[in-house]
Amino acid sequence: MKKNKNKLSTISRREIIKGAGAATATVLVTPYFFVKAHAASDPKHMRMYNFDGNLGDFYTKHWYGPFMEKFDVKMDFIRLKGSRAPLEKVQAQINAGQPETDVLPLHPDQVIFAKRNDLMRNVTRSEIPESKNFYDQFFTEYGPNLVLWCYGLAYNTEKVKPAPTSWKILWDKQYAGKVALNEGLKDQTLQMVNLAFKGSPYPVDAETFKHLSDIRPGLVSLWGSGADAEQLFRNDEIVMTPFWNGRVTKLKKEGLPLEFATPDEGFFVRSSVYGIPKNARNPEMALEWLNWVMGKGPQKKMVEFGYGTPNKLVEHTPEEAKAVIVADPEVVKKAVKEDFTRILDNSASWTDMWTKWKST
Repeated sequence: MKKNKNKLSTISRREIIKGAGAATATVLVTPYFFVKAHAASDPKHMRMYNFDGNLGDFYTKHWYGPFMEKFDVKMDFIRLKGSRAPLEKVQAQINAGQPETDVLPLHPDQVIFAKRNDLMRNVTRSEIPESKNFYDQFFTEYGPNLVLWCYGLAYNTEKVKPAPTSWKILWDKQYAGKVALNEGLKDQTLQMVNLAFKGSPYPVDAETFKHLSDIRPGLVSLWGSGADAEQLFRNDEIVMTPFWNGRVTKLKKEGLPLEFATPDEGFFVRSSVYGIPKNARNPEMALEWLNWVMGKGPQKKMVEFGYGTPNKLVEHTPEEAKAVIVADPEVVKKAVKEDFTRILDNSASWTDMWTKWKST
């Protein structure tokens, strides 16, 4: 296969299993969709996005490799920087009748964009048998919500005592020069500031940025990626930052004395919709992958990784339940609903406000 501009890489099922260290004996079966696949598609070949960093490594090892081994199929991977699919590019590809991926992961605001622009194929529960084991609120018209991740406060248990219960501790003068904020998903930072001082995520306005100006002299960094924030903790440069629970789980496994707090003012829970773009080359195989990855086994792997699952059959150890956050109904009561239509529609203006704030 010739390389294209997307730096598309083709990996055989055995190469990926071997490279991921997951070479387990499995029985090869022929899924039903092989017979149904339309003539324009190779029924044993699909194209997928994969993320960079730790989450991409997880997908390779636990969600892509085993699927290829089980069904004796091949996947082409397009590596994304970060975890957001390039929707404007995908939109043009769909309109041209040839999207580069068979499965499209969408952040909540991207789901709204996709709906407005008619980018996705509708998916019904009858097409995905495993949906019967998913909580109803996590199955959408486009497919399942997967990877439940929480945005709360990560802190060093040896240097932040007592355990924090409020976002406002980030502004405490005793921790000045030891904290950082997230610029990578600035909408969450802006909503966090409002939760701390207004009791509601909205509106984002001059008052929001006044509080950011108040904390600015004590900031070590405005980090752009989770990997950057991880390194700040490893280097002992910070003792606190708003962060995602799965990253905290990873650092704890490395031996760092960290915990994840859900402040009393509230915290955020997000998940991504995994669906099929219109004009996908192999929608039948995409449905089979969705059904497989929604199963108890692959979803348990996600829990072990540190993120939550909507699969009702997955059991948690006490440590896993604490790490995924959403396994505790009492903690989930503090989760604050986000207005993703507002986030999408105000993204440009919030970015302009952020850029102006940084430059002054």
